[in-house]
Amino acid sequence: YSSFILQVSASGLFELRLKYFKNDYGRDSEGHCCSGQSDPTTGKCIGGCKTRFRVCLKHYQAKIDTTSQCTYGDVVTPILGENSVNLTDTQNFQNKGFTNPIQFAFNFAWPGTFTLIVEALHDTNNSANARSSNLLIQRLSVQQVLEVSPEWKTNKSESQYTWLEYDFRVTCDPHYYGSGCANLCRPRDDQFGHYTCSETGEIICLSGWQGNYCDKPKCAKGCEHGHCDKPNQCM
Repeated sequence: YSSFILQVSASGLFELRLKYFKNDYGRDSEGHCCSGQSDPTTGKCIGGCKTRFRVCLKHYQAKIDTTSQCTYGDVVTPILGENSVNLTDTQNFQNKGFTNPIQFAFNFAWPGTFTLIVEALHDTNNSANARSSNLLIQRLSVQQVLEVSPEWKTNKSESQYTWLEYDFRVTCDPHYYGSGCANLCRPRDDQFGHYTCSETGEIICLSGWQGNYCDKPKCAKGCEHGHCDKPNQCM
């Protein structure tokens, strides 16, 4: 299994940061003890859940289908703890091969909407195969509008026995701009152009240059019958 997905030619990144998962009673989504054992006197579960997470990111669905393909990415984490897990302690999980936030790269214009499914799972037999032998503890599913921004959106999902707190955001890769991360602008100062980029990815000519790609020099003032190879020159 992989802890994150990256593509070299991506124009942006959807990031999910898992923060806190609470399951004090050690029960699955149907209320049964993950361990299968309970105290006959108190009814409390004996033993805990071996908790891992599955994250599915896909295109916007008005009616969420939890069984269809995860078109933007599908990630299953290693077992990260038992009943309740503080997922903000990132150094503690690095040796397990888990990177938080979980990242989904995209190499298309961000559509501004998405569907996210996060499942907390109990591994019933500590399997090396992360996609088998999993029992559902909690499932959250959201579909919404999300603009490109460096700001994290904080959310909390609660069920009868559990809750999960998490953040997400969408950011553009370096040199990509705009609401969909589709405007490419790489600053340059060479024979092909002399410019920087605005916050929206528009070309801004360096001083002394003009033209669509800022590759034409502005000649010296009053140079009406001459030409120039560089700014403020007149030949």
